[in-house]
Amino acid sequence: MSLPFVLHIDIDAFFAAVEVKLNPALKGKPVIVGGLPGERGVVCTASYEARKYGVHSGMALQTAAKRCPRGIFLRGRYHIYSRVSGRFFACLKRFSPRVENYSIDEAYIDLSGTKYLSSSVYRLGHEIKCAVEREIGLKVSAGLGFSKLGAKLATEAAKPGNFFVLYNEREFITNISIEKIPGIGPHTLLILRGLGINTVKQLETAYPSIWRRTIGPHFYSGSGFPVRKEPKTKSYSRETTFPEDISDRELISSHLAYLVSRLSVHLGENKLFAGRIEVKVRFSDFSTYSRRLPLDYPTYSYSSLWQTALHLLNVLLKKKKRALRLVGAKVEDITNRRDLLPFVSVKGEKLSAGVRDIKKRFGFSSIVTARELLLKDIYPVEREGIVLKTASLTK
Repeated sequence: MSLPFVLHIDIDAFFAAVEVKLNPALKGKPVIVGGLPGERGVVCTASYEARKYGVHSGMALQTAAKRCPRGIFLRGRYHIYSRVSGRFFACLKRFSPRVENYSIDEAYIDLSGTKYLSSSVYRLGHEIKCAVEREIGLKVSAGLGFSKLGAKLATEAAKPGNFFVLYNEREFITNISIEKIPGIGPHTLLILRGLGINTVKQLETAYPSIWRRTIGPHFYSGSGFPVRKEPKTKSYSRETTFPEDISDRELISSHLAYLVSRLSVHLGENKLFAGRIEVKVRFSDFSTYSRRLPLDYPTYSYSSLWQTALHLLNVLLKKKKRALRLVGAKVEDITNRRDLLPFVSVKGEKLSAGVRDIKKRFGFSSIVTARELLLKDIYPVEREGIVLKTASLTK
C-alpha cells in the first residue's frame, strides 16, 4: 500500500503572528501588516481576527481600512520575519535534506526516505509540526499527501494550526471547489461559475481541456497519484509603490538602485548568481510595463546588475510623460554554479562582497551609494535599511 510522503507546512498569518509575538498586547486583535490605512499599497498579511472582517492578502489598504476600521495597521519589519523564516527552514532540514522553500513562510518536505526516523509517516509529520512550533514559537498548519498539490490542499483544510492527512487524494481533489485549485484565476473562476462549474469533478466532465491545463499536470498519465511540475528556474524580486506619483527621473532611479542593491546582497549571501534582470514600472494610470535583458555572465555584482537595470529603466521611461506609481526589479535564471572564462573580471563581485560584509556587520544602512542618498530625505532609516513604502515586504 502506498503512503502519502509529501508534507506541506505553512506558518499561520506569518507576519501578523510575528508582530503579536513581539507585542503580546496585540493578541486577539485585528492586525494588518503592509502599511498604514491612509497609504497606497496592499495588505501583506492579516491576522485571523482581521480576516473575520473580510480583510485578506492583496487587498488595497484603503479597502481594508473601510472593512476593518478598528484594525491595527503595521508597515512590517522584513528583517525580523527573515530571521524567523531562517530558523523555520533550518528546523525542517533537520528531518529531511529535500526541503523546497516555496515562500518565506511555507515549504514542502519529501518524507519518502525518512522511514527510520519514526514509527510511521503520519507520526513523523506531526512530530515535525510540533518541532517547528517549539523552534519559532508560532502556530503552523500542516498537510500530508501524495503530491505537493494534495499536501497544499490538506494544509488549507488544516488551518488554523492543525494537521490534516489525505488518504484518498484523488477523491479529495476531485470533489474540492475549483476556487481552491492553483492555476484557476479570478477571471476563469468567474466564467466557470457562470457555466455552473463548482467542483473539479464537474470541470473534468464538462470541460476536459481546461481540466488538463489546470489539474491534469498534477497527475501521472495512467496513474491515480498526482504530481506537481517543478519550475525550471528561480527568481527573486523587489518592488515598491511610491507614497505619491513621481516624475523626477533621478528620484525614480534612486528607488531602483536601492532595490537592486537589496537583490545583489541577497544573491551574494546565498552564493547565487543571476543570469538575467528585469525592470518593471507602473504609471499613474495603472498601465504596467516590464523589460528584461540577459547579463553578460551570471553574477551577483551590484555594478553589473545596476548598469543593466538603469538601461532598462531608461528604455521604459523613454518619451513617457506620465508620472510613475511603482518601480521594481527582478533577477532570474538563478544558478549556484558557473564556469567563467579566464578573461571575465570579477572585480565587481569582490567589491559587492566587501560592501555586503560591511552591511552585515554594521547594518544595511551603514553604506549606500550616492544615488540612494536621495531616499534618506524621504523615508525613515533604520539599521536594517531604508524603510520604503512596500519594498521591505516583497518576498
